[in-house]
Amino acid sequence: MSGITGIFQRDGQPVDRAVLHTMTEAMARRGPDRRQIWTDGAIGFGHAALFSTLEAEREQQPTALDGEIWITGDARIDEWDELRRKLEVKGEMLSAAVTDIELIVRAYRVWGTACVDHLLGDFAFVIWDSREQRLFCARDHSGVKPFYYHLSDRLFVFGSEMRALLAMPAVPQRLNEVRLADAIVDETEGADHTSTFYLDIQRLPRAHIMVIDRTSMQQRRYWSLDSTREIRLKSDQEYAEAFLDVFRKAVICRLRTPDRVGSMLSGGLDSSSVVAVARQWLKATGQAPLRTFSGIHTEDNLETRMIRQVVAQGDVQPHFVKVEEFEQLLPEFHSFDERGDELFDYAMHIVQLMDIAAHHQQVKALLDGMPGDNITAVGSNYITWMLREFKLMSAIRECRAWEQMWGEKFWSVFSLHAKAAYFPQWLRAIKWRLTGHDPHQYDALIAETLIDPEFARRTNLLERFAAYYAHVDVRCTTREQHRRWLDHGMLPVAYERYDRVAARHSIEPRHPYADRRVIEFCLALPAAQKNHLAWAKVINRRALAPLLPAEVVWRSQKDSLDFAFAQERYRLQAEEIFYTLRSRSAERLYSYVDKGKMQTLLAQPPAFTSPQIFHILMLRSMMIWLEQYRSG
Repeated sequence: MSGITGIFQRDGQPVDRAVLHTMTEAMARRGPDRRQIWTDGAIGFGHAALFSTLEAEREQQPTALDGEIWITGDARIDEWDELRRKLEVKGEMLSAAVTDIELIVRAYRVWGTACVDHLLGDFAFVIWDSREQRLFCARDHSGVKPFYYHLSDRLFVFGSEMRALLAMPAVPQRLNEVRLADAIVDETEGADHTSTFYLDIQRLPRAHIMVIDRTSMQQRRYWSLDSTREIRLKSDQEYAEAFLDVFRKAVICRLRTPDRVGSMLSGGLDSSSVVAVARQWLKATGQAPLRTFSGIHTEDNLETRMIRQVVAQGDVQPHFVKVEEFEQLLPEFHSFDERGDELFDYAMHIVQLMDIAAHHQQVKALLDGMPGDNITAVGSNYITWMLREFKLMSAIRECRAWEQMWGEKFWSVFSLHAKAAYFPQWLRAIKWRLTGHDPHQYDALIAETLIDPEFARRTNLLERFAAYYAHVDVRCTTREQHRRWLDHGMLPVAYERYDRVAARHSIEPRHPYADRRVIEFCLALPAAQKNHLAWAKVINRRALAPLLPAEVVWRSQKDSLDFAFAQERYRLQAEEIFYTLRSRSAERLYSYVDKGKMQTLLAQPPAFTSPQIFHILMLRSMMIWLEQYRSG
């Protein structure tokens, strides 16, 4: 992990080195091991390094190639051998001590802005090409590495974190109320790929590049998923073996410098799969056992039991954080209520506690199973598509399996999908108009939140909900629906959340399921390899069955521990939280939240067992954040 930042004075004014230094230092937690800046007239770069790999220690960023092409980057490039071969064929001479950043800048020299077509891995970087007098910016395929920027006629500023841009006095800090509404309803965070809490600060979308000079800006997408491609193999076993081969490569690439890497272990299939593959490879190559980090509760808790089973298989060095140990870690727990924070992160309890525990063990990179659910499975509309393709017996078998596993009546499931398959969209629209029925129930969803109705109208929240759910279309093929799901804004914002929380504790998050090869492979699979007889993630279960306990592989239920940790935080901080929310300063929230609902919450504090504790935690973070925003 690295923190990158920079300034391009498009009006030709020289960069203020003191400001650039402040911007770089604002990311000290993200990059505690070395921070450096470089300026040349109207251009300046900053870099804050975390030595999560041996190669990162050798990098001196910002750096230049032949004094003409300067770069600052946060990157882990995979498949080095293949990229080296391509570059050497083009005449580039690479030493044995080559680094990720050198590979990128040499790829740029060979292919120009098309260099991203040859890169695999997680990256965000900016190149200053002094020959062309232009900046070239790029973000990886999945959006794992964050990239924020401000652009005006006079100025371009960028950074890995919002706080770097906020340290630049010339960047306006106008509040984006739409994003505040997103935070209150906690549903529409991924409704777009670009917005932030500040109107004048944007996110570069994933799989995008941007070229900027003094008079123009061009932005384009360089990679897209193909829903027409399909993998056809002879048997379930062949599919499972092929998935495991791709998945193993994704995990191993993220184990570079293994003595600095650990893994979250939640007890779910996804994180357990990552641990199973990682520990097998580490053992085969003579490395130390994988360090795992888990939040646990009472022994009758399902997640805790699954974690214990995976750990009992051996070849790991487990570290546990019990719910009752939260108090010991509370001084290091960050509430994400500062100006440079994003309010969505206030409830990342287990993730942050695992980052804290990993930091205590000198781990610098942490693997996890996010977002396996989205990559290896499709939604239940695969039954709709079966009916549309007149595969009646297959659809009946699925509906019966659905009833057996989930307890939903066969005819209820079957009729729901039959209507979606055969009832024309135009006819449904007429019915909805005549009956006044809201098929999406966005109004009901909004009414369940704390948002003030007038504020919801002012920020066009109904349109925001519609944009968030626009990818859902029962008329699509199952694969096209999966592509839309994978292309949704919710995945980049999830990666960004993990990044912000981890960076707070000098940890680099790594997501094997976000590997481009894994995503492309899973999208191309037949639907029956992803969902079959009411089981989701079938390909993952079959592939990992030889490496994990059967109870972990074939579990159908979830029992998240995050609520248990939220309860404990609420118990520990309730007095301080209610003191804060009952102060006169809390009245500023009434412009955004429903005054009556908030006063009811404060008059009758929710029990520790109520999901409403998340409302209380959100209100506290928002109030403090708004105080800092207005004073800042």
